[in-house]
Amino acid sequence: MPGSLVAVLGVVAAFLSGLSIAMVVRHRRRRHARSELASALDDRLAEALGPGTGSHLERSPTVRRIAVVDADAESRDGSADEGDRPMLVPIVRVDLETTDAPGMELVLEYVADVLEAIQPELEARDERVRCYDVEFTFGPGGLIVAGECRRVSVAPDLAARLLEDERYGAFELLRDVERADRDGDGPTVLWDDCRSSTGRH
Repeated sequence: MPGSLVAVLGVVAAFLSGLSIAMVVRHRRRRHARSELASALDDRLAEALGPGTGSHLERSPTVRRIAVVDADAESRDGSADEGDRPMLVPIVRVDLETTDAPGMELVLEYVADVLEAIQPELEARDERVRCYDVEFTFGPGGLIVAGECRRVSVAPDLAARLLEDERYGAFELLRDVERADRDGDGPTVLWDDCRSSTGRH
């Protein structure tokens, strides 16, 4: 094999090796950043929704995970000019100590409280959020029978209104979530099965 070809192959191999290492480092940094973000959101949830702050709530809601949506997904304004920054779906779990399904008014009160607690942290970090998933578990649970898990997914613009408009509360949020779910426009969903979570994209 000619020496020039060996040299070229060596350069290519070194480049690919360096690229692979860079990708691994980048992946680990992003995972660490998401873990740190989840901890910060958990702290906000514990402060705002500690045990006893609401009916049927014996422990604070927690961040089950922060899902990552394809980096090529559209940004909030419909453009794709934010580079390769991924879009996130924070998934918060609310465990209700009830045997029956809760009423939608109560559900949206919790959703509003969760969004008011975590949305400022994500805004402060300039994170791209596709939607917020708030999961609710309820019903009998045990070795034989599993409880139910249902979710409400809320688009960022509705979450922002909770903080920007003092007249916009749980009732108004319920109305808009019902409308968006009925229209099938965007990621907003009312009372879907957790297994169909948008965070599983």
